[in-house]
Amino acid sequence: MSELNQVNETKVIEGSPLLNGAGFISIQDFCETFEVAAELVLQEILNNNIFVSCRLNAQPVYWVDDYTKVDREGEKDTDGFVLNSAFTEGRPRTFTGYLKPFHRTHTISNLIEFGFSDETAFRFKTNTLAAAFCDLPGIQLTTTSVFITKVQAERIRAPWVKALEGKAALLAATSAPTALTSAPTSTPALPCECCRPDRAKQLVSSLVEQFLTKKQANWKLDQQRKMATHCGAFVELMNDPQLGALNRQLIWDYEARLRKMPADKHHAARRHGTDDLNLLIALAEEHEEELRSSASVERYMDSLSSMFAWAVDNMLLTHNPAKRAIEKRKKVTRDQDDRSQFDKSDLDKIFSVRWFIAGTGERNKQGRFHLFRPHFYWLPLLGLYTGARLNELSQLYITDVKVTESGVHYVDFNLDGEDKIDLDGSDKSLKTVNSKRIVALHPHLVELGLPDYVKALSDAGYTRLFPELKRDAVKGYGKPAGSWFNGRFLGKQLGMPRDGMRTFHSFRHTFITALNELEVPPDIQSQLAGHSRGDSITAARYRKDAEAERLLSYVEQLCFELPPIMPFVISDGINAVKDALRRKTRIEQ
Repeated sequence: MSELNQVNETKVIEGSPLLNGAGFISIQDFCETFEVAAELVLQEILNNNIFVSCRLNAQPVYWVDDYTKVDREGEKDTDGFVLNSAFTEGRPRTFTGYLKPFHRTHTISNLIEFGFSDETAFRFKTNTLAAAFCDLPGIQLTTTSVFITKVQAERIRAPWVKALEGKAALLAATSAPTALTSAPTSTPALPCECCRPDRAKQLVSSLVEQFLTKKQANWKLDQQRKMATHCGAFVELMNDPQLGALNRQLIWDYEARLRKMPADKHHAARRHGTDDLNLLIALAEEHEEELRSSASVERYMDSLSSMFAWAVDNMLLTHNPAKRAIEKRKKVTRDQDDRSQFDKSDLDKIFSVRWFIAGTGERNKQGRFHLFRPHFYWLPLLGLYTGARLNELSQLYITDVKVTESGVHYVDFNLDGEDKIDLDGSDKSLKTVNSKRIVALHPHLVELGLPDYVKALSDAGYTRLFPELKRDAVKGYGKPAGSWFNGRFLGKQLGMPRDGMRTFHSFRHTFITALNELEVPPDIQSQLAGHSRGDSITAARYRKDAEAERLLSYVEQLCFELPPIMPFVISDGINAVKDALRRKTRIEQ
């Protein structure tokens, strides 16, 4: 880069304490620190789409909550604002703090060409519509009064360092003396606090690859992806260090970086058009976005520690640098309080919607079920009366709903299925081996017509209890069902708070609490819930599960005092499935 002839190479490579930590640095301070021309820095800001800020001190402005209500001088978003309109729309205020010039490109271009830029319109935060306006002649901005975040400043410096180090290496190679006259040089040894010296130069990325490959056979796809994401974050955020550089301080630095990541990385990546974690951190700070929770940081750290622990077990590392590296938050709630069960008012609200009152949904003008699906009716009822997890219910085949010779209907939760994903198994998944179980159907489910609906599905040629659900490659059939119930139904339709306390899983809490209140024997409760059948080896290994007839004697005691529910209109259910599959096929085409 010929432009780098304008910088102090030594200072650029060594860095500066001025860039440590969070906060801002003025463009002038950045230029003086590295003895670099302002034009070069400003051009980098333009090229990298970096936002700039200015700091106001007790500046009189007109504050507007929604700048889209202010008239423009033209019809484009890039056109200037009509100040009289801004003053009419806004309210007088004295402002102290950072604001962003509204038209970044215009501001930077003026600084490059004239050395200053007069500004009258400023954004408060880029993720809000709040803005501030000041009267002519405006506020004159210079490189002294224009700031970038320290993280963005490091982003500008990083490629310079790489280019300068490459240049130095090339010069050293071309001007090196002959072997006869040169003295041997030695590379500084890595401290190797956590590995043997012979593994010191192995990159963490290669360890991640080994770890994921060895664990692949024992992990489901969602677990594979989670661990790849969590361990990959360490590689990216810490610049893929060598094993010899691993130590506690590096882990603490990683934790600090994690806490600056945006709360929802995927949404942030779509919003900003980049999946570069370091850039997303910089943008999150610049836009004052919501950051990752402590619980999320702990999960990332746990995954990293798991990988290092595996490496120690397999003699790839000598110590785990992430073991108990952070002080986790003290849990102040009981496990059973992490989610709420549905109380009487919740159940009344859920089971009073139209499809429960009428036993069917509404048709549109064309006579089709556009907004109703059979799982709207059956999944909440099955969740309440079986306590099963959402994915366990969503993936059921019609052959999983069975009847004994004595006429007791039950659901068999198993891994059997017709749709093979690979040579090793079906498209089903269960949380643990203890999740394999049978649960007797409550008489209310039989009265509402579940066995008859299963037979109608079979007669119509379907193999699944909910053929309208599309399987997600990672989350299974429960993914679309959960999106409907937890989001659109509970949140939007019923208006329940989306705080994670009430979800489909609350049916499971309600079911298990009811069993406990009925003083159902612990082994029966464990079987119905899909938990380990006992604390002792004898109970867990040798006690056999109860038959459906015995289970029914306990399940039929459950009484939730639900509103009146009409039996399911089976013919409408079959038609609703057809309409759903027809619509799904049309969308996929």
